[in-house]
Formats: sequence, structure tokens, C-alpha cells
Amino acid sequence: AVQAAPAAGSISSAPSWCLECIHAEGLSTDGFSSLPDQTVLLPEGITLVGRQHQPQFFEALLAAAPSRLSLISRTHVQLEATRASGVSVTNMSLNPLYVDRVSLPKGETRSISEDAVLSFARLEGGVHVHFLALQLRARVNGAVERTPSS
Repeated sequence: AVQAAPAAGSISSAPSWCLECIHAEGLSTDGFSSLPDQTVLLPEGITLVGRQHQPQFFEALLAAAPSRLSLISRTHVQLEATRASGVSVTNMSLNPLYVDRVSLPKGETRSISEDAVLSFARLEGGVHVHFLALQLRARVNGAVERTPSS
């Protein structure tokens, strides 16, 4: 897993949350499962997410669609994780960001809960097409907790 660098002034501790990639455009199921790393760890405090902060993560996920990298800003998202209140997400970019398929405009913050999906989109024919999706997962004792399928 990619250890996200905490923002200046934040307190670093064992991660209690992570973002796990669940969709990457152009990546087959076999290609996806062969990736060494599909998660970004979120330590308690503020974590910045984007090409500048996790370059290898985004390059690996979008290897089959490299032109999409330009749609991930250097600092696209700010996440604030706390054990008590969960995670909040702020869009730091003019590039599209969606939370559970609802647009999150630049500068806006939304509280999210486990299994929420952050997705990055591109404009195609006047419609946003989601090309990368990351799902919020809880981590207990270093392991990702998965919600049982119904």
C-alpha cells in the first residue's frame, strides 16, 4: 500500500482508513489483480491525494490510459481522517471529482463513510465518464475490513 505523506502540521499515526482502487479505465481484471499496490493508506489527520503525492500509484493504475493522468491534479483531494468522526473529503481541483456519483465542486467538503466511492471523471460528448474509482475502507489492526456482500 502507498503510504500517503501527511500534510505539514498533521499528526502521523497508524492508518485507520484507506482508499482502495475498485475501477481503473483500460485495466483488465488480470491486469488489475497483478498490480502490487491498489491502496492509499490514510493516517489520522490530513492527507493530500494527487499526482504529486502518489505518482507511482496513479501511473500504475492508469498505465493503460496514460492520457487520463492529466485529469488527476497534482493535489486533487484533501482527506481528513479521524478515528472519532470518520473521513471528510475536500475537492482541491477544478478537475471533476465525484463522491458516490455526486459531483463535489472545487473547495467543497463532504463527510464520507465506509464504502463511499471517490471517482475521477473526464468529459466526453458533454457527459462525465468515470475513469478511476477509489473506495473508502476501514482498517483494523493493519488489515482492510471488507463489508460482507449481500
